[in-house]
Amino acid sequence: MEKDFGGFKGILIIGLGLIGGSLALNLKKEGYSGKIYGIDLNRNRIDYALKNGIIDYGYTEFKNIPWDDIDLVIIASPLKTFSKIGKEIKKYIKEGTVITDVGSVKGDLVKDLEEIFKPFKFIGGHPIAGTEKEGVENSVKGLFKNKKFILSTNYNLEDKDVKRVVKLWEDLGSKIEFINPKEHDFIFASVSHLPHAVAFAMVNTIANLSEKFDLDLFSYSGAGFKDFTRIAGSSPEIWKDIFLENKDNMVYTIEMYEKVLKELKDLIINEDEEGLKKYISKSREKRIDLDG
Repeated sequence: MEKDFGGFKGILIIGLGLIGGSLALNLKKEGYSGKIYGIDLNRNRIDYALKNGIIDYGYTEFKNIPWDDIDLVIIASPLKTFSKIGKEIKKYIKEGTVITDVGSVKGDLVKDLEEIFKPFKFIGGHPIAGTEKEGVENSVKGLFKNKKFILSTNYNLEDKDVKRVVKLWEDLGSKIEFINPKEHDFIFASVSHLPHAVAFAMVNTIANLSEKFDLDLFSYSGAGFKDFTRIAGSSPEIWKDIFLENKDNMVYTIEMYEKVLKELKDLIINEDEEGLKKYISKSREKRIDLDG
């Protein structure tokens, strides 16, 4: 099928971080022929994106954007800014413009934004892709290829604008899956947000032990520790918003993790060799299954 990226002629990306920047970069690489507009409060990011041909036009203020030339708005800024941005840009948006996002929390946020943007359509989306780095300067070619794109909306999946958003992501090489907003947040609290929380906690634990015993424990860490904690290098600004926006699911999954960790501690205290073997074997089998 011919690539038409949903037929959008002008795309505005709000927030030129890793995902926003990679989205612009890959639209260009995959042959998008329309114009890409970028806005970010950080002038250096705009300058970098313009210099490297990642965007066609760059701005730091909404009022300066040629809104009549834009028919798709993609919000790629930190989660806590979404509602404020929605209220600010609604007055500029032309009739027929579609709004979507790349945020990793949906739930009430999708419902709120659908209401804020009426009569325009807000169609929630979440590409399952990224790295621990941030900023347009770390944009990755092919970041979305063969990765899942989660469509999370309350609109009918047969809606023409929903189909246009789906087509854009398909043309970027993504595999589309629909998950309702509430279920989305539980799933990704479990398989994405909790692992980040554990990585942050692990690094802080080693830091606290190093301080308590006046040892540089990090200097003895090997590849395993670095692999396990890679995501602990992620943006504090982004992840505090994710944790707070998905608060109930985060608390629930952390409590479940605490329970499972206590099971391990009790097995060690009781010197339960058979129990430890079963505990580790269960984890090993699930991890092997993950690789197919």
